[in-house]
Amino acid sequence: MKKKSFPITNIGTISLMMIFIVLCMVTFAALSLSSAVSDSRSGQKMSVHTEEYYAASNQAEEILAELDGVFSEAYRKAQDRGEYFSLVSEGMPDTATVEEKEGLLEVGYQVDVNDSQAIQVQLAVLPPQQVQEEGAGALYKILSWQEIQTTDWEGDNTLKLIR
Repeated sequence: MKKKSFPITNIGTISLMMIFIVLCMVTFAALSLSSAVSDSRSGQKMSVHTEEYYAASNQAEEILAELDGVFSEAYRKAQDRGEYFSLVSEGMPDTATVEEKEGLLEVGYQVDVNDSQAIQVQLAVLPPQQVQEEGAGALYKILSWQEIQTTDWEGDNTLKLIR
């Protein structure tokens, strides 16, 4: 008597479908895990950068408060515009730079965020006449408060096609 042979497709379509579904689920789980790990690393980097930025921003605010004291003291002591600007220039801390542009005194300073970024602040010192005319009491105007790159970016865009 001959044995009846069954084709391989008779293993069971349900079994094949289950194997396929399990493989798909394992693949999606691996992709999901990879994405979650990547998001976690990105979140940690962003958290560290945010902490560094706000620490540097606080330090920049402290320097601004110190400069505000210098401006106030010079405003009280000065008799005219020239004396005011010279008193402001003399009272500047070492971290600040002073430059005269178009009849205004510009003060700038920089606070490092990390080894490749810094917060750069530019102020325009208002002359005493303008302070009195506007009546706002502001002795300076913030021209810029921005995060800048302090190092050159060197991307590695090379592809090793042949080894």
